Amino acid sequence: MGTKQKVLFIIFLVLAIATNVFILVEGGMSGSLSGAQSGGITNAFIEFVRRIDPNSPIVTDPDSTHYLVRKLVGHFGLFGISGIFTTLSFMLYKNLLREHRWLLLIISAFIGLLIAFTSELLQLLHKDRFFSPIDTLIDFAGYIGFGGITFLIGLLVIRKDKSKDA
Repeated sequence: MGTKQKVLFIIFLVLAIATNVFILVEGGMSGSLSGAQSGGITNAFIEFVRRIDPNSPIVTDPDSTHYLVRKLVGHFGLFGISGIFTTLSFMLYKNLLREHRWLLLIISAFIGLLIAFTSELLQLLHKDRFFSPIDTLIDFAGYIGFGGITFLIGLLVIRKDKSKDA
């Protein structure tokens, strides 16, 4: 692994670890703290939409908007970011992508599922939160979706590099 790859590996690994720790910390928060945090994001989004279309359903039904923000940003999107950084870390580590493609996918998917399951289990620490199998699936779908796209792009880059070398 060259110096550039080592630096990129360290950057992506740190970002993957930071994202996953953030996810687990969020999972361990009380419902009121978690709701307030996502409520701030929701309110900013509603205000943005209000300036464009004051009669939008996003503006007129803030509870549904908050629910969607929690699921799309807090679950699917955040786990998507985790999937990207974790996959990039694996791809750069000793060129695993070139030699053990399926092993990379299996290990990465297991990590995504483990973090999704653990973040939901941590919610049981608070009486105002609960374990949600649906949220676990949304988390895992975000992780696999974004990680899979990252993996496919990596394959395309490798094929392009191989064609240049030939």
